[in-house]
Amino acid sequence: MESRLAERPGQCSSGSTPDRDNKDTAEIEMQPPVTKKAKTESTSMPSTSASTSTSSDGTTAEIKPPASSPASGVSSPLFYLTKVRGIPDYYNNPNMATGIKDILSPSMGELVASAQFNYMFDIPWLMQQYPESKRNMPLLIVHGEQREGLIRLKTEAKPFPNIKLFQAKLEIMFGTHHSKMMLIAYKEGMRVVIHTANLIAKDWDQKTQGVWISPVFHQLTSAAASQTSAEGTGFKQDLLDYLQAYGGTALNEWKQRLKEHDLSSARVRLIASVPGAHTGANMHKWGHLKLRKVLLQHGPPSSSVDEHWPVVGQFSSIGSLGPSSQQWLSSEWLLSLSTNGRKEAGAAVTMRKYPNLQLVRAGILYYLHGYGLAALE
Repeated sequence: MESRLAERPGQCSSGSTPDRDNKDTAEIEMQPPVTKKAKTESTSMPSTSASTSTSSDGTTAEIKPPASSPASGVSSPLFYLTKVRGIPDYYNNPNMATGIKDILSPSMGELVASAQFNYMFDIPWLMQQYPESKRNMPLLIVHGEQREGLIRLKTEAKPFPNIKLFQAKLEIMFGTHHSKMMLIAYKEGMRVVIHTANLIAKDWDQKTQGVWISPVFHQLTSAAASQTSAEGTGFKQDLLDYLQAYGGTALNEWKQRLKEHDLSSARVRLIASVPGAHTGANMHKWGHLKLRKVLLQHGPPSSSVDEHWPVVGQFSSIGSLGPSSQQWLSSEWLLSLSTNGRKEAGAAVTMRKYPNLQLVRAGILYYLHGYGLAALE
């Protein structure tokens, strides 16, 4: 499964209402049963890194950021990059960057329970990221481990009686539980965090990850909680549908929490992918067809979109793109991503960005950055 968050046009995610995957500042990926990811779109995030410009003669010039931090008084964004050890302090400015200890900090709320959805876990390391006084609070680990991996996870969890493990069932042969999401309950309310990092030390140390952090959602009155009318953008129902797709009862407590809280301040939609063959009403409930539906409903009007604009796909890992680019990547997928308000776009140009040798070699970790990259022809 996969899930993504798309911001509605005309709404700024950093306004007065107070996320080894793709690191696009417009989207974050998450997922449940098969490949689970989540994405958010945000235009409020200032640029956080230097870039390079290469001329036709091969010379490269670095484009440096301003010497000073952004002016105080700027509203906190909901989309961040993660802090990276060993880079200039400017890029780790708290207006732009966050770390896992920051996310779990008491300054975010009085934590009473949490659920961690992820692909890779190092449970002893994860427990050290929680404030010491909160390491005995209920923690649900949602994972996709099987066989030896499941034995290892159970062994790591054994010293922590507050931890419960929930295995996401993959109903098809191909797929991975790749979601990276946190549900955090506070005395004051609850929060949803969607990010791109595994819950292992190296993913939060010298790698740039994306993190979407929701506002604190406050509890509804009993009368409001009993109402079933649509709320806000539909994010609440998106998330409830996503959790329901896991099956079983382990997430019932969290589904009930969501129902009892006001999520209308989340100005995003969640695009989730769920493994299986979907027909009828469910065909546009998941994956890129859900994205196509949301863009038709809320995307920019076609009059403001140049038909020659390319669709840019940036990624750092590859699953299956189909037997040929024409059979899925440049047909179904491209059509969904190039859809705009009230119009399904025709053929568009697609550009795929993938780390090359020069980018890997220039990274902080040098060639170690490329250990997980597949070769492309």
